[in-house]
Amino acid sequence: MIHIIGSPSSNARGVYCAYTDLGVEAKIVTNPLELAHAKKIVLPGVGAFGELSRFLFESKLNVSLQELVESGIKVLGICLGMQILGESSEESKETAGLKFLNLESRKFNALESRVPHTGWDQVSIYKNHAILKGLSTEFSAYFSHSYYMPFQDDLSLAVTDYGVAFTSVVAKGNVVGVQFHPERSQGNGRKILSNFADW
Repeated sequence: MIHIIGSPSSNARGVYCAYTDLGVEAKIVTNPLELAHAKKIVLPGVGAFGELSRFLFESKLNVSLQELVESGIKVLGICLGMQILGESSEESKETAGLKFLNLESRKFNALESRVPHTGWDQVSIYKNHAILKGLSTEFSAYFSHSYYMPFQDDLSLAVTDYGVAFTSVVAKGNVVGVQFHPERSQGNGRKILSNFADW
């Protein structure tokens, strides 16, 4: 069973449908009690960092996630859901991330690249990981974001170049994140979701 956190600003339904198509049992949850027996958690997100942060902290889902991660439960963050795994974001200095990763999300330079970064782009695998099993060292995925996590050698599994080389797949222990949308990335994205279910 995959538990998908359904914040007001998320693509939880798309992730749920993708898992259903894969034949993987999944459910969308919105409060901490529903995570009591979770084994795998997906944290999707679109929109604003501050809005997602406030939802997680006001609902106390951040407390449940902290406890579950410490117990070894695996978590996958998607797009904004990956960025919220970090310390903070330039988008919303007054709100905090979950602090599972020692990274701050930064905004793309609009003078150098078109912002937001939207559409298909290349992902280059930097380190092997179970979440990337069966994928080519270079594969395409669908992105839609204005902020990014910078490359960090000990955390980055894959990078994408968009005026700056940013982290497109990140991992630390039982926490992983993808900046792109696997539910919109066709076969490559389905492989990511399947790998997470099997991990």
